[in-house]
Amino acid sequence: MTFHNKGYPHENDDQNSIHSLSSQFSTMTAYDADIEQPNIAPSPPSEEIRMEKLLTTGSSEPYSVFSRNKKLLIVIICCLTGIVSPLSANIYFPALDAIQKDLGTTTELVNLTVTVYMIFQGLSPSFWGSLADLWGRRPVYLGTLVVYMGSCIGLALAPKFYVLLILRMLQAFGSSSVIAIGAGVVGDIATPSERGSYFGLFSMGQMLGPVIGPVLGGIISEYLSWRWIFWILLMVGATFFIVIFFLLPETLRNLVGNGSGHANPTPVQWWKHRQAQKKQQEQPCSDNDSSTIHDVKKPNRFLQIPNVAQPFLYLLEKDIIYALVYNGIHYATYYCYLTSTTSQFVLLYSMSEIQIGLCFLCQGVGCILGSFCEGKLLDHDFKKTAAESGFKNVARGKLPTEFPIFRARLRSMWISAGIIQIVTLFYGWMLYIHAHLAVILVLQFIVGFANTSMFNIFQTLAVDLFPGKSATITATNNLVRCMLGAVATVSIEPGIQGVGVGWIFTIIGLVCIASNCLVPVLFKLGPRWRKERIERLARKLKEQEY
Repeated sequence: MTFHNKGYPHENDDQNSIHSLSSQFSTMTAYDADIEQPNIAPSPPSEEIRMEKLLTTGSSEPYSVFSRNKKLLIVIICCLTGIVSPLSANIYFPALDAIQKDLGTTTELVNLTVTVYMIFQGLSPSFWGSLADLWGRRPVYLGTLVVYMGSCIGLALAPKFYVLLILRMLQAFGSSSVIAIGAGVVGDIATPSERGSYFGLFSMGQMLGPVIGPVLGGIISEYLSWRWIFWILLMVGATFFIVIFFLLPETLRNLVGNGSGHANPTPVQWWKHRQAQKKQQEQPCSDNDSSTIHDVKKPNRFLQIPNVAQPFLYLLEKDIIYALVYNGIHYATYYCYLTSTTSQFVLLYSMSEIQIGLCFLCQGVGCILGSFCEGKLLDHDFKKTAAESGFKNVARGKLPTEFPIFRARLRSMWISAGIIQIVTLFYGWMLYIHAHLAVILVLQFIVGFANTSMFNIFQTLAVDLFPGKSATITATNNLVRCMLGAVATVSIEPGIQGVGVGWIFTIIGLVCIASNCLVPVLFKLGPRWRKERIERLARKLKEQEY
């Protein structure tokens, strides 16, 4: 009886690993093993090679040992946890007036807490995502939630405005990375052929936050107190901490492989592994089997320092910057809808905070349906492209260099992009003529549906391009989206005041249409850029081998 120690492939794999690696350079997907990490204490080259073998060779082992039901449970946990960041950002909006009066400050300073939250929301996943790709998903998940819960306690008790401002930064630092880490988990367990559906399910949580947040915030602020918002967020964070601690297994592939290894265990996994070790030690064994009893000494990964600049370095990859900027422009457009809704509905329809919050539910339903439908469509497009291109074995997770991944992921993208662009051109004019509220809500539903579809498309593509670094590349995606979203949030109200609500949304729609020029470049040059990157990585791995 043998065990995988600390999540690494078994020692018997060593004798074939080097030969397998050299023969598999042509089928490596991308940054499955990140070797450009100057700040990380180097691990033995054999471990890098073993990891590449695990991720890229045609091994007979399954891509993941988790059953379909287990995968669904894991993704649902990540989906629900992913609501923490957007919920914390949006539940706060209805309480801004109450906070201003209670702490004796100004509207401009209270709005500053929103701005700094968005900035840290964009930056912090670069730190946590790099840690999650090095230390593992579980410890970083739990660590971020500890920071988040501590900040919630402080915010609920904040006596002064400057305390509130600092703790909102800390709250964003702790909460915003659950999306990047969750995307890393999905990338670990899902093959490319099923990745779209799982990402569709996963993204529902983060899309629900902006919708239910204002509703809950309005109710809590009106009937309890703005401080109760943070006590309730503390309860939410504590609930997810307990669920992850007991139920979510470690999935990082260079620690546990396809899930059969042992690292960062849940309490049940730790107990079972301990019992198995005791049982094995009680059995007589020969000297040849002694390596199966004792853990092989490995470098302590918790003493290694992650390269927190890596998410920024990914922006130097041409295919990534084209894809994420295009996606980010449409994401910023969606934030223009979210940000302007409150002021426009008060002005045009004289609504209360709770009524406005309820109107956000229309966008929420659109987001949920968009996530579900686009996930199914992504899997359908992937399988159709594989069949048309003659690739039959990609379902196991092995994505050859020649596979047309850009065509597979972007072939239906024009539908979502076109919907966003056309609706945006006319949305502002519907507000301008004081169209019936039902018309506005239907348009918001459609944009919510299409925006979530766009998000899923480019999130899945990014993970396909960097499967071994899914948390870090998601942090890069988050960085671009949040920075463009922050610009949109700051600019939309001055734009409405300057040129009017009709013209500002027409201008935004034209910007989206102009950004379409990025997509043909991805179709034409993306495969070449991807191949060059894979070959570059292969050369560096070969140098490390020797």
